[in-house]
Amino acid sequence: MSPRFRLSSILRARRAQEDAAKGGVARARAAAGAADREVEAKETELQGRMITPVPSDAAAFVAAMAARRAVAGELSLKMQKAEEAAQRVGAGVEAWSAASQRRRMVDKLAERHQAALRQADAAADQRAVDDLPLRRRTDRENGR
Repeated sequence: MSPRFRLSSILRARRAQEDAAKGGVARARAAAGAADREVEAKETELQGRMITPVPSDAAAFVAAMAARRAVAGELSLKMQKAEEAAQRVGAGVEAWSAASQRRRMVDKLAERHQAALRQADAAADQRAVDDLPLRRRTDRENGR
């Protein structure tokens, strides 16, 4: 029976952390995409509210200006939210990268452990093969 890798539980935890970070990036990217679409929709709405000055109706002109200003304010908020979402994506990618790096460190230790086990098994097999002629000669000398 080969010795168990003592850090296997840590490796599982690191993989889970990496998967959680990856999921966080996916959620952040989805939120950033939604924020970008909201910005585009507000920009389209703002473009649709272009004011054509009609000199005969001042009240309608003022109302149109107020509506356009309100949409511009909403657009500004949407753009700020989109920027914040993009920053969360960047932070999530950094967290994912760090989690991946921590997992790879333990993964390398696991690979070294497996290589050491294979090397020990190969050495044991070689010793068994090397002992065969000696064992046969000893058995013949002892009359077995």
